[in-house]
Amino acid sequence: MKDLIKKIIKETIQDNEQIQQSHLDRLLDGFKSKFPEELKSKVDIIRKFVVDYIQDHNFTVKFLNSCSAGFSGVRTKDQIIICSPTSIGTLGDFLYTVFHEIRHEEQIRDLKMDNPLVEYDLDDFEALSEKYWEMELDADRFAKEMVAKIIMKLQIPLVDAKSNFRLSPYIEQYPSMSKMVIGSLQQIVMSIKEIKKSGGQFEDIQDHPMVKRFIDKLENFI
Repeated sequence: MKDLIKKIIKETIQDNEQIQQSHLDRLLDGFKSKFPEELKSKVDIIRKFVVDYIQDHNFTVKFLNSCSAGFSGVRTKDQIIICSPTSIGTLGDFLYTVFHEIRHEEQIRDLKMDNPLVEYDLDDFEALSEKYWEMELDADRFAKEMVAKIIMKLQIPLVDAKSNFRLSPYIEQYPSMSKMVIGSLQQIVMSIKEIKKSGGQFEDIQDHPMVKRFIDKLENFI
């Protein structure tokens, strides 16, 4: 009987600790379990690096636990959204996604770049898509540099970096994906034009149905 009570108490404590953990903490714990024992403490340092970067730059990052939105991350005027991060295969892909979207916020908020979907003529798709892809390449470069910076900062051995920080082929080859990305962009632009034509409001990508339907399900990330 005493053993049963102890077990119940232990499980209750563990459940309470799990509830108190942030989404970021729970996600990183999953990645930590895949690290060799001698490197597990590095994940805690990575957590601090990510949290400090977000808080020091006053970013609002939200978490969408499960979605079929067709995107892993998106920057809106109110927040950066990380979508279904538990389905992301490696810590490298996760860090890339976070810093890719953070870079888009920096581009518009800090570097004062125009938002192509808001400030460009939707009928001039050539100019709009050229600017959009320019910003995508910049975000891709920045995110990959941040992943490399973390690996070097923590002195992760090459063999462990290749296994735990590897990037998916899609991310690795992203600069060569312009036709696919521009094709998807064209569909988004067409739907925005339809929204406006029907009298709907569009001020930001979060007004697009692929994002809008998830806005009320967002949770704090850290």
